[in-house]
Parts: sequence; C-alpha cells; structure tokens
Amino acid sequence: MFDQIISKYGATAKAKLSSPAITGAPEDNIRAPLEELITALAIAAGQQPGWVTLVGESTLSALGTRPDYAVTVRSALTGFIELKAPGKGADPRKFTDPHDKRQWQKLKSLPNLIYSDGQSFSLWQNGALVGQIIHLSGDLDTAGAKLTAPQTLITLLTDFLSWNPIPPDSPRKLAEVSARLCRLLRDEVLEELENGTQ
Repeated sequence: MFDQIISKYGATAKAKLSSPAITGAPEDNIRAPLEELITALAIAAGQQPGWVTLVGESTLSALGTRPDYAVTVRSALTGFIELKAPGKGADPRKFTDPHDKRQWQKLKSLPNLIYSDGQSFSLWQNGALVGQIIHLSGDLDTAGAKLTAPQTLITLLTDFLSWNPIPPDSPRKLAEVSARLCRLLRDEVLEELENGTQ
C-alpha cells in the first residue's frame, strides 16, 4: 500500500510539473499532489478517513507569516506544513534566499512543523530537527510512478500527527517558552511599526 501511495504521488506530481499547456509556480503545482499524499499516508498510518485535514495558507499574525498548511487531526490543530519549490530542499538551515531565511526564523518557533519541497521532508519541533531528513528516490519532474520513498516517511508523518503539547515541567523550561513567545510578540510589533500599522 505504501509503495502504491508514493507511486501515485509521483505520477500526479509529474503530470502537474510537466504539463506543456499550462505552467505555474512549481510550488503551487505540487500542492494538490502533496495534499493527496499526506491524506493517504495518514490513513496508511492508522488515521481514519476524514480525520486529517490540510487547511491552505493559514495566517499566523503573531508570526507575521503564513505557512502553506495548517493540519488538523479530528478538528484539533496539530501542526503546520511549509512547502517549497521542488529542488529547494527540506533543511531550512541551509536556505540562502533572504525571504526563506527570514521565514525560517519565524517558523522555527512553531512547536510542530514539516518542511517539504515535495522531494524531501523534515520534521521540526520547537526549532529542532526530529529524526532525519527524508529524501524520495527519483526526480519529481521525471520519475512519475517510479518514485519511491523510504518507510521512514510514515514514521515522520506519524510523529507529526501524534504530536501533543508538552507543558513546561520546570521554571527554566517555562522561561524558555515565555521568552520564545515574547520574541514573537516583539517581532510582530516591530513589523507593524515598520509597516505603519496602528
């Protein structure tokens, strides 16, 4: 079942990316295939159909940014997915584009976040990489149904979907969480002042 899910994703992504009639931003072209992939993998990982929902372009005003998706499990917000153009990678620490670097500085404060370029996937919890970055075998533009993925992709998604907030268990951890939230608030206030918003 897993291999069939990845194969279908590869075929759908290739069709979107290689359409000669209509062109669009590569990131936008893989949105629908990615949504289908996440939903199918969630079911393969034990979630019931309809339990996992991806909500596009979720504004986080406190961060001044918009991850591509907010993800809910049984109507409860579980985390976010940030989608990049194919080939950009899923390690935001290595991004060189100023926009991507600024965005990572904001998004890394989220407690549960997947970064993906459709070809690779990484899970970040409170700014720390969880496990390893998962790379699919084959190119999204050309592999089509021959695209393959390691089974660890299901583990990454299961870890993401089963995330639960962990309350601070010491004064030090409470201070760290509070400091992170204060930095977010400070950045938001500075951004509003720079934009002339009152």
